[in-house]
Amino acid sequence: MQSEKMMILKMLEEGKINAEEASRLLAADGTAKPSPAPSPASPSRGHIPNSQIPPSSHYSHAPSGSSTDSMGAKFGAFMKDMEPKLQKAGKFVVEKTAGAADYVSKSLSSSGSRPSTGSAPAPSPAPSYQTSPAPARPPVGTGSGVEETIEIKVEHGGAELNLTGFNGNVLVKGYNGDKISAKIFTVAKRAGAKPSLAALGNKYYLSFDENDFERVCIDAFVPESMFDNIKVATNNGDMSVSTVTSANIHVENINGNTEVAGVSAHNLTVEVSNGRLDVKDCSAHVAHIENFNGIIGISKVDIADMKASTFNGSIDLQVAAFANHDNYRWYVETSNGKMNVLLPTYATLGYHIKAHAALDAVKLGLVSMNYIRNDKSFVEAQSNNFDSAMKKVVMELSTSNAPLIVN
Repeated sequence: MQSEKMMILKMLEEGKINAEEASRLLAADGTAKPSPAPSPASPSRGHIPNSQIPPSSHYSHAPSGSSTDSMGAKFGAFMKDMEPKLQKAGKFVVEKTAGAADYVSKSLSSSGSRPSTGSAPAPSPAPSYQTSPAPARPPVGTGSGVEETIEIKVEHGGAELNLTGFNGNVLVKGYNGDKISAKIFTVAKRAGAKPSLAALGNKYYLSFDENDFERVCIDAFVPESMFDNIKVATNNGDMSVSTVTSANIHVENINGNTEVAGVSAHNLTVEVSNGRLDVKDCSAHVAHIENFNGIIGISKVDIADMKASTFNGSIDLQVAAFANHDNYRWYVETSNGKMNVLLPTYATLGYHIKAHAALDAVKLGLVSMNYIRNDKSFVEAQSNNFDSAMKKVVMELSTSNAPLIVN
């Protein structure tokens, strides 16, 4: 049963079946065999920005019964949780490319065929306070193409921003000003095709037709605190989003490394696949951080309610302090990868931790803990001072086929 489900996931990743077919096969009783997928329908397109609020989701995987029963229950719960993710990943693929077949040929090719668009500069964790965008930035594109700088003034606060690239790097950095200043590198299919920065009411976005371009790369300075909603997306390229403040920030990337640094939001959503994801120096009330098939690194964040998950990758979580909130709830899950968690300890901070490594061992190195359960693969423990602690942190951590270490 497990091998059939892993085969389905493998076929989805290789593009042999689409998300709808994968979901249908996963819902079957295990007797059905996957068959080659029919030709997918042409996707819809569009670049009009919209705000998206991350869903509030929770999960709990406490083992019970024998180790075999626990392992089966864990895998079943994981697969149930993966089904909507497969559908969402498939939908994102369709929306971002000219068709599923075209996506397979472009985004699942060897690394040598990925467009080279230059390296993304590392963003600084603190906002820059120049009065106009700094001109000196490495180009986002190389090779045969056209690069131009376009600007648009943001007339008032509370606006929405949508910057979407296509087959290339996207770099977005906040600064203390009121203009969007974007360096756009394009490789056009049609002579005379040009993207433009457009405004529709209080919505600001990069407008272009994907049918007209092979690549659209973006390197933009944006007002750091004039947008209530920010969405940044690309595929087949690296992404960097830094030093912006907004009520809602949504970052999407397929087939590239992603860095989110120095951002502040009420709701932060980061959804990527097939690349490394780093989230650092960020603050939020609610955060949904997801990587489908890749490593996640999270460091120096202060988030009250966070869910972080990856499929087929490790998670490295390093926390400097829990400062902005009194109560924290974190759910962190991976499969096929090691989880390493480094936490601060001080007198006013209390932890309640559940840690489950389905096929390996849990190592909890925190001191002054009262162990409710202490098995090789499952540990539940609470700080001796949890009830009286000024700041309380509840964490559920789970992985499979790799160790889980908390220090």
